Amino acid sequence: MICIPITDATHQEALRSVARSAMAADLIELRMDLIADGDLDQLIAAARRVSGRIKIIVTCRRKEEALLPPPLDQADRKKGMTKTAKMRLLKQAIELGVDFIDIELAEGDKAIKQLQSFCRQQKSSTRIIVSWHDISKTPSLGTLKEIFQTCAQIGADIVKIVPYARTAADNLKVPGLIAYAKAQDRKIIAMCMGDLGQISRVMALVWGSYLGFAVLSGGKKSAPGQLTLNTMREFQHLLPGHQRSIQPGLLPPDTLNFVLLGNPVRQSLSPLMHNKALEAMQIDGHYSAFCVSDLAQAMTGIRGMSIRGASVTIPFKTTVMDYLDEIDADAVALGAVNTIVNERGRLVGYNTDWLGLMQALEDKIPVVGKTFVIIGAGGAARAAAYGIKKEGGRPVIVNRTRDKGRALAARFDCPFYPLSAIGKIQAHGLVNTTSVGMYPQIHQSPVTSAALANYQVVVDVIYNPLKTKLLRDAEAQGQKIVSGLEMFVRQGAGQLKLWTGKDAPLVLMRKTVRERLETLET
Repeated sequence: MICIPITDATHQEALRSVARSAMAADLIELRMDLIADGDLDQLIAAARRVSGRIKIIVTCRRKEEALLPPPLDQADRKKGMTKTAKMRLLKQAIELGVDFIDIELAEGDKAIKQLQSFCRQQKSSTRIIVSWHDISKTPSLGTLKEIFQTCAQIGADIVKIVPYARTAADNLKVPGLIAYAKAQDRKIIAMCMGDLGQISRVMALVWGSYLGFAVLSGGKKSAPGQLTLNTMREFQHLLPGHQRSIQPGLLPPDTLNFVLLGNPVRQSLSPLMHNKALEAMQIDGHYSAFCVSDLAQAMTGIRGMSIRGASVTIPFKTTVMDYLDEIDADAVALGAVNTIVNERGRLVGYNTDWLGLMQALEDKIPVVGKTFVIIGAGGAARAAAYGIKKEGGRPVIVNRTRDKGRALAARFDCPFYPLSAIGKIQAHGLVNTTSVGMYPQIHQSPVTSAALANYQVVVDVIYNPLKTKLLRDAEAQGQKIVSGLEMFVRQGAGQLKLWTGKDAPLVLMRKTVRERLETLET
């Protein structure tokens, strides 16, 4: 379950946040120490009007355990709230029938037992979370276990322990603590605060934490390092259902997990192709598409969740390079990464786009010593120019936008011509890397049919439709053609080789994608 904290400065702002959050999350936490003029009765009623299933936690944190400093203009708000007022508010929450109240261990046995007694008197089903935070460090696992035992012995229904991660290794204490609690059949909420603690926030629910915390996009955090609800949900979707109840620790080493990072990714055929291939290769693994809203957080998740490999697509092929520990020489030369291999937390970037294109092209014509016209100046054009030159061929850049075309030609020290001049150019092959002719504009082509007479082989990186107008025109004139399907399948096979060390089943992968595309075309 994921809980959204309500931390607004005023009651009216909090009401708006409650309405948004109650629709999106499993729980909301009303931070009454931060909502300066908050009316608890109204806030609870507002949440329940929005959702009959929403669970509510009421918290009134002490100033020294507030976790985040208040804004300068609000530094003095509620500073006069006494312990008596706080206890009165928590008792009111019990009377109003909230699901949970949260009280710090530091408030002492007497206060906690008073609330327990009040729950019994009211015959209330409200459960008490006894919480402990350290906003400066993460103690040893032994110390954390001692703190847990103190909370448990005092009668907590749920124990909450949240220290601050000073190093990435601090996160590794969390699964040990959760395992310790589960061995005693006790419920625990545990994770680390801080940017370095984000891995534990992603993994806490997998390890067995009773709940996790997140904020709505643009919302106010209640502790450093909190992720957005979208990011937390996205990482949840990466995990096959059977893995959500695994024992504490990272994902099992015998299960290989792979993801596609991009935005958008909904139409991608990569999950279908890769999962079929993994099954045929008898590899216990799973490939999921992951629509990324925050690349930095996604990369943190890949490290923390021991995801073995990732495909990278638009718009992250260049920006992802900033988050890698090592980049293969081909990917550096290209200035783009489409494949990541996770080597025990060390992320290495590769590019299989150029290799997939070259393998598909060389099935039709040897590249060495030949000239190839490349239409376009984007990432696919860059991969084509790099591959052709690396394999001993001569690339020629043709593009509608002169500045972009000239820049790409300068990068690979090759000629540039405007698209209007393509009918006058003769070469051995033509490679279209633009989106002209892609579904649904299937009746468009980047060049006239007459211009195709100047080439022996015509390549289109588009794979939907299977055969573009460009390829149909070339085939009608007797030229050899290469579909984008071949490049797509072969770059995917290159990824699988990097991830698993095994050769991929090309025939099956090609058949799988072709059948799906044929279904889409009917």
